Amino acid sequence: MIYQDKCDIIFTRKDDEKEDIAMLENTIMEKITDEYKNDLLVRMAHHSTAIEGNTLTQEDTTSILIYGYIPKGMNEREYYEVKNYKKVFSFLLEAEKEISSTLMKQYHKLIMENLRDDNGQFKKTGNMVIGADFEPTKPYLVPSMIENWCNNLKYRLENTKTLEEKVEATLEQHIQFEKIHPFPDGNGRTGRLLIIHSCLKEGMPPIIIPKEEKGKYISLLQSEDIKEFTKWGLELQKKERTRIEAFYNKEKSTIKEPKNLWERKMKEGKEGNSR
Repeated sequence: MIYQDKCDIIFTRKDDEKEDIAMLENTIMEKITDEYKNDLLVRMAHHSTAIEGNTLTQEDTTSILIYGYIPKGMNEREYYEVKNYKKVFSFLLEAEKEISSTLMKQYHKLIMENLRDDNGQFKKTGNMVIGADFEPTKPYLVPSMIENWCNNLKYRLENTKTLEEKVEATLEQHIQFEKIHPFPDGNGRTGRLLIIHSCLKEGMPPIIIPKEEKGKYISLLQSEDIKEFTKWGLELQKKERTRIEAFYNKEKSTIKEPKNLWERKMKEGKEGNSR
């Protein structure tokens, strides 16, 4: 009887911890402000495209996405790689839907708009991942593999309760997504969008993979070290949680107008009027 009582206490504590975590995350998500959303938009676009080789600065990204200003001499492809996140973000904020192949294709269509004619379509020919020691899923197997992927993600998220379990499920599925590599191009950007989608849907702070740690990110994908990946994901969420709190308390704002933006606009306006 004493043993049973002790077990009851242990399980009750674990259940309480799970409830506390859920309550904590729900409270944090309620503190998301419009200013934080702008900050998130800029950072997710900048870091994800930079990981893929885009050379635009975060200031350039802010100019394009927040102020609608296009710096002179900008590469057209790099411009669209960033600009496309504007539509993607509006779609992402409605992240109440389960991830499906249809939703996945919609994300890819938006993220690759003006970049590929086959945006929003699964690959029809084989592709490779540079530096990887595996062969991505063959095109004819992609539809069934993605359907299984979506079902597995849904099942795992529905049957996990702790924050750590949810992060582990999300990131392990990300590894599997990148191994499938379902699209001709844009798999990394789409995959990282799906991470953020899952986080928001589950009431968790989003996970933004920083460009400065691209090497670590690639290494974790290749090694499939889910324990280390989960640990890192939790650390990134902790930073994001602090960021959400800071914006909520109006303690800081990283979305600042690019230096001399209005001076440049005025100068270009005068030049245009003098023509």
